[in-house]
Amino acid sequence: MTDTGQKHADLRHNRSLPAAARTLTLLSSYWSLFSTVEENALRLWLSSGDEDVRLEAEFGPLLFAFDLDSIRLRDVLVQRILQSDTHPYFRQVRKRGVDKVDSVVRQQMRGDLQRWQLISDCLPDIGPDAGSPTLLATIEPESSGDPFHVERPPWSAAAARMQLLADFQRSSDWGTLVDVMGRFVHTHGIGASQGCVAFRFEGDSAGADLRPIPDFAAFDLDWLAGNERRIARLEENTQNLLAGYRAHNTLIWGPRGCGKSSVIRGLITRHWLEGLRGIEVPYRSYRHLPQLFDLVRNRQERFIAVLDNIALERTDPATRVLSMVLDGGLESVPQNLVFYATSNFKDLVDREGERPQGPPAMQADGAPGELRHTDSQSTVRRGFDPQGFQRLDERRALDDRFALKVFIDLPTKSEYDGIVLAYAQRAGLEIGESELLERFQIWRMRNNHDLVGGRTARDFILACYPTHGGQRAEPDAG
Repeated sequence: MTDTGQKHADLRHNRSLPAAARTLTLLSSYWSLFSTVEENALRLWLSSGDEDVRLEAEFGPLLFAFDLDSIRLRDVLVQRILQSDTHPYFRQVRKRGVDKVDSVVRQQMRGDLQRWQLISDCLPDIGPDAGSPTLLATIEPESSGDPFHVERPPWSAAAARMQLLADFQRSSDWGTLVDVMGRFVHTHGIGASQGCVAFRFEGDSAGADLRPIPDFAAFDLDWLAGNERRIARLEENTQNLLAGYRAHNTLIWGPRGCGKSSVIRGLITRHWLEGLRGIEVPYRSYRHLPQLFDLVRNRQERFIAVLDNIALERTDPATRVLSMVLDGGLESVPQNLVFYATSNFKDLVDREGERPQGPPAMQADGAPGELRHTDSQSTVRRGFDPQGFQRLDERRALDDRFALKVFIDLPTKSEYDGIVLAYAQRAGLEIGESELLERFQIWRMRNNHDLVGGRTARDFILACYPTHGGQRAEPDAG
């Protein structure tokens, strides 16, 4: 029998095994970390100490349950604890912070950690790497091959989780790690959203929820050249949101490719540590937007709901839904939520130049005399639609819900050259500046990029990267 097998054989006759089995049953009644199949396999392992069977044969149920050929169950257990979202301690930490958790709840978590440690001490390591100290969290993702992709963004929970796993491995009393674990959860979140700074709002007939976007498209706001004063307005409005004041719903408009969406991603990238999060709202979910309030209200984070590339027809029913949600419903908008929309148009609905014919929108006796026609039925000119302005007002009411309208313009020629060169340096392209700019002009004309913005510069660099990419210089994502 191997040394590992002898260790487990000795453990199986230890009186802690029955206690661990009872503890697993107790914990699973109110804080379950395993599926039914996994839990049954663990319970079989903990309760089969008196059976006269070969130790190796008993690994079968565990390998089947966890679907792995080499496994450190202790690491799996700690991972499940850190990613759990059901314990009251985690929920209070997310809402209040570590220092404001109820003492009773904190003590309960301390005791529960000690109970899980009792179970952990009885779990086996299985497979050829069972004796290795390698942690599950140390597996590095493959490189994306994209010079603009941040491989390990600052909000990633991977490094902090790996350190905390090491703390659990070294600790003789898991209960002492309750506050360290609480700070980790406070910073990186819980459950499926751990380490995520962006979500997608999805709704259907069964309800609505926020689905984590695990690979957020980070963007360094400093890479946007020009529009500094306009971006500063967005920064100020966002700072008001983070400070707990009411922020204005904002329409960011301008030509295609000028960086409207990148500004929002840049704000989230810059202020994530202050609790700023993004919520992507696709068109298909507009009619479910009233349910968004319940999902974010009373949460500690601050949210920007992003209506990207908003485009509505004049008869689109979503117009009224958006108008009510943004401002006008009986339910107040949560203090921690603001809407940022992007569009190529300053007027969201009046896209076809619609203008009612007839007198201006004023009292009838204020209209110019030559436009009035008086008879028993009407005081306006024959053929005039008396409700034309009212219908236009109804559609234009959506525009009024965006108190700020910020125009993002295309960069100047010198600014644009600077963007191309900066992106090339970031990607490590080994091409001289004059040659690079000359190639860019040929590439954009050949591919019919009449408007040159940040997106065009990025796409050109991506086209050059496979052939001319050198040592990539990682930018400061904050």
